[in-house]
Amino acid sequence: MGLYYCLADYARYREAVGEATYVDISRRTDAGRIGAVWANLREVLGAHGAPWVVQVWTKSVRGVLDLGGDTLRALADAGATLTAQVTITGLAGTPWEPEVPTDSLARLGELAEVLGGPDHLTWRYDPIIPTVHSPETFARLAREVAAQGVTRAVLNLIAAPGRYGRVDRRLAGLLPGWGEGMPGYDDAWRVAVAREAVGLAREAGLSLHCCAESAGLAERVEGLHPAACGDGAWFAALSGRADPPGRGRGSRPGCGCLRYFDVGNYGHWSRCHRCAYCYAG
Repeated sequence: MGLYYCLADYARYREAVGEATYVDISRRTDAGRIGAVWANLREVLGAHGAPWVVQVWTKSVRGVLDLGGDTLRALADAGATLTAQVTITGLAGTPWEPEVPTDSLARLGELAEVLGGPDHLTWRYDPIIPTVHSPETFARLAREVAAQGVTRAVLNLIAAPGRYGRVDRRLAGLLPGWGEGMPGYDDAWRVAVAREAVGLAREAGLSLHCCAESAGLAERVEGLHPAACGDGAWFAALSGRADPPGRGRGSRPGCGCLRYFDVGNYGHWSRCHRCAYCYAG
């Protein structure tokens, strides 16, 4: 499908995947901040009915409940399987995440209740930023997330210098050394950080997965599961249906997600959380 939401594309998507319809809201912007994604989702529902899976992506649990709580409840009543990827890094309200609310961890239970339980949630620690990442913060968040019944987590490392020009320009003033290629931000450091995170997550009772930017680490770090945030096996277990065969192209190299349809659009950075590391523009 295209890089931007278009209702006409959904019919073609549905024809391609059959009953394994999976809608993201949204990898392209934050569903807890940009209300237009909910209007787009309701447009899809009005034209085609409820999909098999709807997955929310957010840093703002409060925003999701305020903007889309009623829509999620209607989807649950219609038989859709609901999941969420909730990013909590411990950086909310700092220059790294200036507009991200600080209460998402405390409100995870409210979102879990709407979705169907804490097993419908994945905690994202994304991104890991060199010289900013704190193992102590990761361990604390892991314990607090797990205490609410969540068992799945995802980590991702920030894209290396030179990958996204707009991000590099923002980071130049926040991260000394970034413009010079961030000395020390190399494969050995990535592996060490991932290995430590796997151990800390395990201690808290969480299974740790990687995301696409860090997909290669799964082959090198024991206990780190491959990149598949849109995990067909997880969706199948929650819904009682069979895991659909095959995978889509994913959103980036290394992405193992099922083929999905995104109801969001890029280009909302200035009206979203204004995260310094955000590449979605």
